[in-house]
Amino acid sequence: MWVVTCAPVPVTVNQCMPASKDKLVLVKHAPGKGRRQILLVLVLLLLTAFTNYYLGAFTSEKRYSQMLSKLTNLSIEHQSLQAEEKSLRQQVANLESSKAVDRHAKQEIQVTLNRLNAELSQLQKDITFYKNIMAPADNAKGLQLERIEISSLPGEQAYAYKIMLTQVSDHRAYVSGVLAVNLLGSRDGAQEVIALRDISEDLAELGVTFRFRYFQEFNGKLVLPEGFSPEQIQVVAQTRGKKASRIEQSIAWLALLTEPNR
Repeated sequence: MWVVTCAPVPVTVNQCMPASKDKLVLVKHAPGKGRRQILLVLVLLLLTAFTNYYLGAFTSEKRYSQMLSKLTNLSIEHQSLQAEEKSLRQQVANLESSKAVDRHAKQEIQVTLNRLNAELSQLQKDITFYKNIMAPADNAKGLQLERIEISSLPGEQAYAYKIMLTQVSDHRAYVSGVLAVNLLGSRDGAQEVIALRDISEDLAELGVTFRFRYFQEFNGKLVLPEGFSPEQIQVVAQTRGKKASRIEQSIAWLALLTEPNR
């Protein structure tokens, strides 16, 4: 569409009368062009939003399927080990009843049984662990302290530690924050608090940063100072963000030492 306009000269009687020196200027008028550009931008924004949404949903669904598949495989292996244990126990019973058990053979069978019991216990822990993450029995949500384990190492006052944090129920977003661990005990009759960083070469900072969607594990080695008698381990985890939360838990040292090692 073309619009005829007049050059700026005096006019009368509300008309534009071209004089001998007037110039006519033709300007192309496209009223729909701006609206089409705005509409195109809106369509591109909507397509981008839908693409990001479905990509995120697909990634979460894939991870969820992988976790369920692993849980199913663990359950099948658990049942197989239970059947094998039952068979071995029956063999032991039969041999003992016939009094034909050789001492060496009996020891080997007992070792095998102990190994199977340890594997069964481990599988039960794994199954419970994954079930609690994917579908917790109670209403617990968010950051959780899953477990702490302490085991003795060769050498005086040397121990291995393992700490696991989990995010229960809501796995759509990552949880991040800082983890701090202290040992509470006594030395020379006085109460003392020692930061894990001061007795572990695996930690460089007072607080250990974490970021995960399902779980994260922290492990290393610590050496107790001479004369220090540990009584409790204190774990403090602080998350970041708008919905920041804090968990704090203290567990007796001796209770941790009695836990089976993984």
